Amino acid sequence: MKKYSGFTLTELMITVAIIGILATVGVPQLQTFMQGNRLVASTNELLSALHIARSEAIKLNSRVSICSSNNGSTCSGSDNWANGWVVFVDADGNLAGTAAACTATGTDCLLRVHEGFNDNQLTVSGLDNNAAAITSLTFTSRGLPRNNGASQSGIFNLCRLDANGSTVDSRAVVLSLAGRARVSDNAAVMTQCPA
Repeated sequence: MKKYSGFTLTELMITVAIIGILATVGVPQLQTFMQGNRLVASTNELLSALHIARSEAIKLNSRVSICSSNNGSTCSGSDNWANGWVVFVDADGNLAGTAAACTATGTDCLLRVHEGFNDNQLTVSGLDNNAAAITSLTFTSRGLPRNNGASQSGIFNLCRLDANGSTVDSRAVVLSLAGRARVSDNAAVMTQCPA
C-alpha cells in the first residue's frame, strides 16, 4: 500500500491566512517605499540636468539653458517642471529651444530631454532668489546662472503628495549664485510644497 504525503486542509488554510496577513501589512509599506524611491530618482534627474547644463556651458564656451517643456523641444514658459524639461545650447539667448541635435558649434541645439513624470502625486516647481517662479535657467560660458543678465539662484522643490493633496515627503535642489547645485531635505528650504 502506498502512503501519500501532503498538506492537510487545516495546514493549507493556516498558510493562506498567514500569506493574507503579510500581504495586508506589506503591500502599503511597499507602495510607500516605491514612492519614496521615485522622489529620490526624480530629484537626481533634475540635479543631473542642472549639472549637465552647467558643464556643457563651460565646455562649449556658450550659453546653455534649461527650461520647462511640454513637448520636449521648446520652452513652455510654465513653472510646472513635472511636465518635463529640455537642456539646450542657447547661442542666440532667446530661450526658444530647439528640436535639432547638436552638429555644429555656435547654433542652438538640443542636449538633453526629460519627459514629464507620469506620477500625478509628484510636483516639481522652483523659486528664484527674488521669489519669482523659475521657468528657465541659463548658464553662461563661465558656468554662472543668469536671468536677463542678472545673477540667478533658486530652489526647486520636489513634493510627493498623498491622495488628499497633502505633502508626504519632499526634497529640494538648491542652486547657488556660483552655479553649484545640491540636494537638500531641510524643511526650511522647502516652501513650495502643499501643507
